[in-house]
Amino acid sequence: MNSQTRLSASLGLTAFASAGTSVLWNGLPFIAKQQYDFSEAKNLALYLFIGLVYISGALSAGKLTKAVERFCSPRTLLGVLLLTQTFVCIMPIFSVSEWPIWLAGGVLGICSAWMWPIVESFLVAGLHGRSMRRAIGWWNMVWMISVAGTMFAMAPLMEANASMVIVGLGGMFGLATIILYLFPASPAIHDPETSLKAVPDSYKKLLRGARVLLPLSYVINGTLAPLLPFVLTNLAIETFWQTPAVATWMIARVGVTAIMWRSEGWHGKWSILWMAIAAMAVGFIFIFTAGGLPMLFAGLIIFGGGMGATYYAGFYYAMAVGRAKFDAAGAHEALIGAGYAAGPAAGLVAISLSHSSSTSTPTPLISTVSFLIIASGSALWLIWRKAR
Repeated sequence: MNSQTRLSASLGLTAFASAGTSVLWNGLPFIAKQQYDFSEAKNLALYLFIGLVYISGALSAGKLTKAVERFCSPRTLLGVLLLTQTFVCIMPIFSVSEWPIWLAGGVLGICSAWMWPIVESFLVAGLHGRSMRRAIGWWNMVWMISVAGTMFAMAPLMEANASMVIVGLGGMFGLATIILYLFPASPAIHDPETSLKAVPDSYKKLLRGARVLLPLSYVINGTLAPLLPFVLTNLAIETFWQTPAVATWMIARVGVTAIMWRSEGWHGKWSILWMAIAAMAVGFIFIFTAGGLPMLFAGLIIFGGGMGATYYAGFYYAMAVGRAKFDAAGAHEALIGAGYAAGPAAGLVAISLSHSSSTSTPTPLISTVSFLIIASGSALWLIWRKAR
């Protein structure tokens, strides 16, 4: 029988590997704009590409792990994925052209999609109820703090050596690989009978509701991330302070996650999902209509709170109902990837509409995302009504 993965080992690997995730999903637009002079449309195209790659990777994560089981363990597969990302991240040393950022986006996208479902299964397999919630709480805090901290760490390199941020990630993935020596060969056995006792029937419907909001949250984030460098430039925020400014919503996400981690009151309740969709909608509108810094930062904080609540609920219900399997984690990550692909697509549609009319980019963008929010809210309402 496989032993339980040490929580400290899971958290250590997550802390280093999440630096790569932070740059992949939040830092690349700033690097692309500053180092390679990407336009808004080109940034959105880059993120559409990464999102499509991520979806395909996440959906195939469970099948990949099962296919290679006869040749290597899940721990070995994790090592291969981490070392692959280490190698790709050093490519900007050898070329000043833009192809390394496309290569890094594609390879890190598919490797992340395969990697995180395995990491998530190692984290919670064999845990139930309160012990699972404790592990998820610690894990969410670590990766979210790592993501926010990376945005601050990028700042000194952004003006003159933005592409070296990608190179630095190679070292982070290398350190994560070393921590794998503390992992068992495979995740622990997750007892189905104990899992049934710890998971109420209502969790299945709550999971369906959370899975409506999860891709929506990343649609909004997938739209925001490529365009925020231009939003912040328009508000006269200097290059050095742009990535720390973006970290505002990530810090807010950490705060909400900490509250949910320490509170038992939200488990099994629909109110947290309704508050999450409202916060994401209000935050998005504030960010794209901000005429000054107070409204911008208010929007980032509100949006970050909604993102944190959505992710925490979605991940907890997915792993509890899905019994910590690779496929359950893979489905969770695939929904994230779907949002990351749909978000840039919505942004590209908005830009094309603004170019074909006299309106500015934010107007069709807000209309497009608002339509998606209303559609998701309607789906959530139908699931809620059926559950009641």
